[in-house]
Amino acid sequence: MSLNKVLHVAIADDHPVVLGALKNELGRLPDVRIDLEVETGDALLNALKRSPCEIVITDFTMPNDEKDDSDGFSLIKRIKADHPSSKVIVYTAMANSAVVKRLYRMGVFSVINKREKPEELINACLATQSSKQVYFPVSLRGELEVSWAQGEAFSQSKELTLSELEVVRLFVEGNSLSDICDRLSRTPSTVSTHKNNAMRKLGLSTDAELIKYAYSTGMIT
Repeated sequence: MSLNKVLHVAIADDHPVVLGALKNELGRLPDVRIDLEVETGDALLNALKRSPCEIVITDFTMPNDEKDDSDGFSLIKRIKADHPSSKVIVYTAMANSAVVKRLYRMGVFSVINKREKPEELINACLATQSSKQVYFPVSLRGELEVSWAQGEAFSQSKELTLSELEVVRLFVEGNSLSDICDRLSRTPSTVSTHKNNAMRKLGLSTDAELIKYAYSTGMIT
């Protein structure tokens, strides 16, 4: 299988085993060259400044050089802002539908779950060279594909906002509200409002229900 051109790719994951698997799978494409291989979000952003790539394959939540982890939405936002021509493929174990839809709305080319067959990652890379705006793996086709084709780009009316998703994800990962305020540079009242609005939209009334929801939907694993 050939792309008829050299395709420059960056891969980012904080697990060396995953990086090795990515290199092995992408190595099946003769015209793919992995220019960047990093294990932190900061390293990815810095490396892309020196060597922009046509495809960026990254996990959703990546560790930072200065902090234990970084917010996935912020990382994707930075990549898209600094390298708008790069096709971003998020390769993640996270399966929360609200997060996945938000990523597509932010402009990622594809979201591939790590539970998918390895061929899906290859197919996504090949699809970047077509006229496609997005690529949906098998597990995300159906309703999402139809909605996109009809130009709806996913209704946002009942979904959490980006800020609400950020707060909920950080909270269920064990961060206190004060920690979240520090991480996101928000006031306590703002963080509390985002959390309460998210729970109202999801029909949840207790923190225990929120944590259970997060695990059951794959927001955290």
